[in-house]
Amino acid sequence: MSILFLLASLGVVNGLLIGFYLIIKKKRTVADSYFGLLLLALSIRIGKSVFFYFNREVDQLILQIGLSACIFIGPFFYLYSKALQKHEQDFKRKDGLLLLALLVAIIGIGLRFPYRSFPEIWNGYIIYGIYSVWILFTLLGLYYSGRMLKGVTLSPNKMNGNQQYVAAIALAMLFITCTYQVALFVGFTYIWGALIFSFTFYYLLGRALLTKKSITPKVPVQLLENGNELLAQVNDLMASQKPFINKGLKLDELATQAGMSKHTLSRVLNEVYEYGFSHYIKEYRVNEAKQLITTRPDLSLEGIGYEAGFNSKSAFFEAFKKIANCTPAEYKKFR
Repeated sequence: MSILFLLASLGVVNGLLIGFYLIIKKKRTVADSYFGLLLLALSIRIGKSVFFYFNREVDQLILQIGLSACIFIGPFFYLYSKALQKHEQDFKRKDGLLLLALLVAIIGIGLRFPYRSFPEIWNGYIIYGIYSVWILFTLLGLYYSGRMLKGVTLSPNKMNGNQQYVAAIALAMLFITCTYQVALFVGFTYIWGALIFSFTFYYLLGRALLTKKSITPKVPVQLLENGNELLAQVNDLMASQKPFINKGLKLDELATQAGMSKHTLSRVLNEVYEYGFSHYIKEYRVNEAKQLITTRPDLSLEGIGYEAGFNSKSAFFEAFKKIANCTPAEYKKFR
């Protein structure tokens, strides 16, 4: 019995740790975030199962928290699989609204009908509703996983590394979901769901350590569509509205003005323009300074730098020298 508890609980503890890591790490993808959230939801639900299996006197608040986490397991798996299959680089607003709606619903139900006071309602209507959401979105997640495994589903030896990860996660989700669904209706022990979670988790972790790769599959970076058109769109904005004059201009602010996401603008400036946001802004400021040197003889060189958007004399002279290959004074002398 102690070995069974150790195997089940170790997966829960490590699932929580890896889940938090995937959510907070700096270079995380959309898929990483959803996989981390999936691990957290599964760990909370399965942790509740482990506690209840070995201690029937567990506080009913823990039961409520564990059951509440169930409502996110299917949706997180669905969003994770969709992010992988569609190579998503940005979080979708509609996906955020879906999660927000589920969060508001489960918190509202929990406050109105706390498990401690209404166990019969939780074990009836509420849990059936939660499990329905779980299985519906799990099926959607399996659909997207299946699309990634198309043509190799029955031939594991033909799968690449990413497909093997996807297959392992999809099978684990299928077995865990079935275990809990069967347990709900026929009283089958759901400790097997905890064991499947632990074994799958350590399989993925072991592969990651042995191959020195991430515990989650990598999302291929698609070529940026209409990159030249998007850059032209930003160039038009810079020429007509001169947002670069704002000394504190940031990438997200320029993206908003250009009508695109921060991530898309970053890719445009790094992949199409090739030199990045900072150089792009400096180049426009230097060109503005050149025009001011020619048209505003009443301004000092330092004043021209400030008018062009630089926040200091040193920053202006350094950028001008780097981009124009001469100092502002030299440029003025030969105009």
